[in-house]
Parts: sequence; C-alpha cells; structure tokens
Amino acid sequence: MKKVKYSHEEGNFAFGEKDYVTIVVRYWYAKELEDELYYHGIIKNVEDEGFWCVLDGEKDQKEYFSFLDIEGVLTGDRIPFLDGTAKRLPRDYLNER
Repeated sequence: MKKVKYSHEEGNFAFGEKDYVTIVVRYWYAKELEDELYYHGIIKNVEDEGFWCVLDGEKDQKEYFSFLDIEGVLTGDRIPFLDGTAKRLPRDYLNER
C-alpha cells in the first residue's frame, strides 16, 4: 500500500496490476449531479504519479489516470455514494429481473 496525493486529499493506494477498480474522477466534491464521473476497469501498470487502466467497454486501449486528477480509487465492487461508498449491483442485475 502506498500513500498518494489525490485531487483533494492524501489517501492510500492499495492496488496493483490486474486489480479491478472503480476510479472516482469527480463525485464527493462535485457540485452538480451532472458533474459526477467514475469509471470501472482493470489496472495494467502503476507508476509513481498515477496508473494505466483498461476501462470496461474499452478493451483495446489503455487510459492513464494521474492521482492528482482523481478523487480516489475503490475496489471494483464498490461505487461512490453520498459521503462514502456502496456495494455495486452486478452488471447483469437488470437482466435477471
């Protein structure tokens, strides 16, 4: 686990290559609902200042996320919710109903 500086505060980054994560770009500090933004993906490489990730639905390209540009990183089974997090519904939840 390493200590990193996110956009609004310091936090821990306990993830590595092949971990499935939720990348919180804007949520806890967003003023408007339309500004909320987070992604899900698999980490491919971690660097000192950020990490490379293959996002869900974008299997053929990697995206770079600087720690300073995001609010935090969660395990992929969590999503940001109010002041904390919540369990994410399975991807096929609506199809099962």
